[in-house]
Amino acid sequence: DMTVCILGSPTAFLPVLLEGGSRCPGAMVLCLSPTWASRVPSETSPGAWSLLLSQGVSFEAGGHSALEVFVPPRKATYVTGTFSPGTESSWVGELAHDLDCPTGGSVPLARWLEDPVATRRVLAARAGLHVPPTLAFILGTQGALPEDPAPPGVRLVWLEDPQGQESLVREEVCAFLGGTAMKPYSQVVVRPAGWRWRGTGTRSIHGKAEGAAVAAAVVARLSGLQEEESVLLEALVPTARLPAPPPTAAPRLPVALRICTVVCRSWGDRPQLCQVACGMGRAEAPVRHGAALPLGLDSSLQQWGLADPGHRQALAERLRGAAEDAMAALLAAEAELSPAQRGGARAHTDILGVDFLLSCVDDTLELVALSANCQRCLETCLLAEAMGRDVGEPAGDLPRLLAEALLHRAQCHLVEGKDILLIGAGGVSKSFVWEAAREYGLRIHLVESDPEHFAAGLVQTFLPYDSREHQRDEEHAERVAELVRARDLRPHACLSYWDDCVVLAALVCQRLGLRGSPPAAVRLAKQKSRTHQHLQCCRRGRPPPAAFAVPCRRLRSHGDVERAAGAVPFPAVAKLEFGAGGVGVRLVESARQCHAHAARLWRDLRADADYPGIGLGWGNAMLLMEYVPGTEHDVDLVLFEGRLLGAWVSDNGPTRLPAFLETAAVLPSCLPADRQAQLVRAALQCCRACGLLDGVFNVELKLGPGGPRLLEINPRMGGFYLRDWIRAVYGPDLLLAAVLVALGLPPVLPARPAPRAQLAGVMCLASEHGPALRHGGLAALQGLQRRGLVRLNPLFEEAGGQYEEPCLSVACAGGSPAEACGRLLGLCQALGIDSPRYPVDHFLSHFK
Repeated sequence: DMTVCILGSPTAFLPVLLEGGSRCPGAMVLCLSPTWASRVPSETSPGAWSLLLSQGVSFEAGGHSALEVFVPPRKATYVTGTFSPGTESSWVGELAHDLDCPTGGSVPLARWLEDPVATRRVLAARAGLHVPPTLAFILGTQGALPEDPAPPGVRLVWLEDPQGQESLVREEVCAFLGGTAMKPYSQVVVRPAGWRWRGTGTRSIHGKAEGAAVAAAVVARLSGLQEEESVLLEALVPTARLPAPPPTAAPRLPVALRICTVVCRSWGDRPQLCQVACGMGRAEAPVRHGAALPLGLDSSLQQWGLADPGHRQALAERLRGAAEDAMAALLAAEAELSPAQRGGARAHTDILGVDFLLSCVDDTLELVALSANCQRCLETCLLAEAMGRDVGEPAGDLPRLLAEALLHRAQCHLVEGKDILLIGAGGVSKSFVWEAAREYGLRIHLVESDPEHFAAGLVQTFLPYDSREHQRDEEHAERVAELVRARDLRPHACLSYWDDCVVLAALVCQRLGLRGSPPAAVRLAKQKSRTHQHLQCCRRGRPPPAAFAVPCRRLRSHGDVERAAGAVPFPAVAKLEFGAGGVGVRLVESARQCHAHAARLWRDLRADADYPGIGLGWGNAMLLMEYVPGTEHDVDLVLFEGRLLGAWVSDNGPTRLPAFLETAAVLPSCLPADRQAQLVRAALQCCRACGLLDGVFNVELKLGPGGPRLLEINPRMGGFYLRDWIRAVYGPDLLLAAVLVALGLPPVLPARPAPRAQLAGVMCLASEHGPALRHGGLAALQGLQRRGLVRLNPLFEEAGGQYEEPCLSVACAGGSPAEACGRLLGLCQALGIDSPRYPVDHFLSHFK
């Protein structure tokens, strides 16, 4: 069972608990007392502890909650809570220390993050953010601060004894006040700092010229310090003032603007800005948390005087980047702390608040990072959301994003150590599977036909078994089940990412009693002509699945070609019945062309040895399908018990007719939302009609004026670059989703996925681009990839010939389709990928 446990006060987490209860009923549990939980030695992680809940408040759909007694106790799979200093932090910290499950924070991490001395140094040195010029007198030794070079404007002075330091303090204060970093500022603040103070404590404001008074204020506060606390001398950074309004406008008083951001560790450990709220006050005093009712960012910027909507939007984007960069820098520094310094090997910061000011630096409007915190920004942003609901505003994204992040981390923990029986290793294009298995802690037991496959040394168990003759999959499934039993393996799930092996995997699941799609449904999807013929009989629904089917006929002989020519209008598409990768797919204008193409395929492609991995183990039967005009699209779906949990639409560029090898693609789709919705609904109805109710599926469709038409259903995760792209653009991992479904767990996916970037990519062919790639092109691309400027996805070993698949996908990112395509086209022109024979500009022409 998945159990996300919140320890301590529910004040900051109640909306998250309610949202999580709606998404995963019963998974969110609130523990209000140390007597409701106990720690026992971990069975999986020596030296760590498991947290068992004997009692708790559980949350269900519809906002319902109940106090429950758990018999037997429930084991927490994710823990977070109130770690900031307070009456509850002691027992919360004790229960959450050194756990064997992911822990979102700890008392040591809270103390580190709540110390502005530690965080400012990291934010300035690693994130490149502006911070207030700072001089800190710290009692003690350097301790757990990361060993970053001191950034300009931030100086730390370590004191073993606060007594008798007047001379040193005067010298340091004088140098600081007269330094370059302080030139733009006229006032300074003296205040105590450290985790215990959390931005509170008596502070005094002084003019920069009052050096003696400043030094005296610092000395006076040194006497009250505890170990690792500090006296902070910092510039009073004023909120920037915009140019004066026209004379007819009412006078505008100078204001102080504090910007609170909440950032979470999202899919793939990427920081994601969740919410922004602002506090405004008088310019002569800093705005503290809780001192004023919060406002939204856009409203605050308007009130501040920024009238242009475009400027406000640009500033919001800069804020997003700064907040996410801040969390990335702090996470990187946190990873360098020892497990003891973090409060456990599994303790990490998952929710972070970062405060900013808007100031003028070198005559430029800049965001200045003030500090980080564990809960204060979260409380401020949740208050802003609650105030919005009071006046009828729709619910914001903050509770949803945080609930999704916590539930996702709990699900990642649930798959750790699971035994996965994987049928078929695939080729170079599936190399990511082995890296992902290590990342998620999966124990892979691989059944593979090639006894010399490179993955043999990358898995827990390698089971060589020749299953290439897939017409005997029933027999193969029985043999594989015997192999598994003979090795005394007890897999928790069985699946395949390799197109040739999907039916075999379904049969093995059936024999081992594991969850999976019915073999009959997978067979139906695997055989393209049967897919369409079955859908043509499905006439219930509005519209029925039959509306998406395309007339087609199976071809096993030249006599079949003649009969099919009377039923399927030309032009038509001739292709392998069980084919993959677009190999051998061709537009034919007449029965004569179809005869000629079939004769070539039946002569050249007879068995799997002729071209491994394109379905020839099922035979080399073909089909003739009506040609469907329109644009081509992929829809990748995640289904659980027939429910749609996630869908992503990508667009494909025009092919090099008469062939249909993929040339280019973009993600997200450039289509309007309603056209994307048509594709998703058509794909969903086709999968359901075929009996594919559980799993990750890839559906290829054409979209014309009359709506979507099905090309084929791939009863497995999308191939080529799709898993990598979806992860990069949206965050979720299709591979992990497939594992979770196979384990019987509905994956937690974004309810409202928002793209982080636009990707545009082009396929490279050995026949067209082999020389350019071999003579410096590939090395140049790999160098650009290391700098984060391109995405490369190796697909197949370089080989030309009449029947070939793409060997490499090259993609560029941008803020819009035009920007991404422009970068990609320029790159292709520079490296010789674009040519009159391979016109990349034409392939990208659909992406408007």
